[in-house]
Amino acid sequence: MLWLYIIIFAYLLFALANIGDKLVVSKYKTEPIAYAFYVGVLGITSVILIPLGVHWLKAELYLLSFLAGTAFILAAYFMYCALSLGEASRAITLMGSSSPIFTFLLSLIFLQEKLLPNQLYAFIILVLAILIISWEEKPIGKSKFNSKLIIFALLAGLLFSANYVLTRYLFGLETYFTIFFWTRIGGVLTAIIIYLFPKLRTLIIADWKKPKQKKGKLVLAIQITGGAGVMAQSYALKLASATLVNALQAIQYASVFILASFLGKKYPALKEHVSRRQIIRKIFAIMLVAVGLFLITLK
Repeated sequence: MLWLYIIIFAYLLFALANIGDKLVVSKYKTEPIAYAFYVGVLGITSVILIPLGVHWLKAELYLLSFLAGTAFILAAYFMYCALSLGEASRAITLMGSSSPIFTFLLSLIFLQEKLLPNQLYAFIILVLAILIISWEEKPIGKSKFNSKLIIFALLAGLLFSANYVLTRYLFGLETYFTIFFWTRIGGVLTAIIIYLFPKLRTLIIADWKKPKQKKGKLVLAIQITGGAGVMAQSYALKLASATLVNALQAIQYASVFILASFLGKKYPALKEHVSRRQIIRKIFAIMLVAVGLFLITLK
């Protein structure tokens, strides 16, 4: 049962990173494009992997690696946009539950994979979870969809899925460290391209000039925490079924909701609406996501 403790630890780390992301874009008023730029530039640290067997690629694989890196940075940008607009638990759950749907669609189109009956049921369940988690209840009693948050979260889910499909394809052609390195370099090149646009460069420079001692430490801590989560998740996949590992991803969404609820008292930027109806709705949506993710990985 060692894998169970490891994957729980991994998803708790992801939840902490998500909470940190929310603080950076909300409490410190960081422009999402500036934060995405920082994440892209930090990809240069992957040079430490070169001694582990990183080598040159075939010409066509550089383009795919660049696209994978670009998809990741743009996905991060839209995720930060969603986090800056609404509750962390809603944004992360919406993004996470939509990602498997987009992965199926992209695999169907580009890898010519077909949906099995259980995957079709999972698709329907995840769509239902998206609708439930996206519904926003206003204080006056009226409910509506936060359209911007939904669009940004869905775009993040789509681009994270594109990154996943491309990376999985590349892993089938080259070694792990080689592909990891070149996709991160693709993220670095994307950050450089972002910086070349005058309007975006102005936003990045303005953000950089803000007092950043505490924020800089937080961004670094988030990247370390997220990286440790990826390593733990990968190790758990070596020890147990991917079906079980992926089905437990709902732990991350539940942890984000719980952490945001407790920390919201100290950090208003994390404050969540906690009416009984909304708590029941979120718990039900998280349960649906867990069921959907379990079905989606069944063979």
